Amino acid sequence: MLRIQLKPKKAASVQRFHPWIFSGAIHSIQGEQKEGAIAEVYDANGTFLALGHFHGGSIAVRILSFNKTTINEDFWYSKLKNALRYRKSLGLINESTNAYRLIHAEGDGLPGLIIDIYNNNAIIQCHSLGMYQHTSEISNSLKKLYKNKLNSIYNKSK
Repeated sequence: MLRIQLKPKKAASVQRFHPWIFSGAIHSIQGEQKEGAIAEVYDANGTFLALGHFHGGSIAVRILSFNKTTINEDFWYSKLKNALRYRKSLGLINESTNAYRLIHAEGDGLPGLIIDIYNNNAIIQCHSLGMYQHTSEISNSLKKLYKNKLNSIYNKSK
């Protein structure tokens, strides 16, 4: 796992729950800088801030969690379940709805991931390598969440 330490005075946006860390905010990176790797982010004093996918571009980290956690199938299931519950609470999913966006990237705390539901079919779009590397866990979490209601899961990622 990568360990990223930010420059002094660069933690404020993360502390306000901004979902990205820009490359210019980074002081140092320990570990192999592999595209899509999970990175722990720390402030200049060594205090944990967030966990996310590393990218070798201007957006260096896309944050998945502001808490120390394990990114596993339970993590994905919890995120999908919360998104579904939220949409139901808003009345966006009901008996007459057969198409909706379940996951809307940063809006659901999953930067780089879109999941649409069309008449009991899930369409996954990963817009980052980090997300793409988790498609199996995400698909398994969809199956668990929807039980026997999904006819198919289609990965539309390039």
